Amino acid sequence: MKTNQTIIIAMTAVLLLTLAGCQEPKGYLELKEPMKPVSEMTPAMNWTVNGPVDASGNPIVLERVE
Repeated sequence: MKTNQTIIIAMTAVLLLTLAGCQEPKGYLELKEPMKPVSEMTPAMNWTVNGPVDASGNPIVLERVE
């Protein structure tokens, strides 16, 4: 029983010391690269019951992957 307690105390100490070295959060997320404006993004593909369609409603033919 004494060995188990020693192991638990050691693991707890290591965890606390590791967390003590972490930086404080700034309160927001930092992006690695800025997001593009909506006007520069490629249009999304829409889906219907019969398959994908482009923005104007024309069906898109998908390629078969073998």
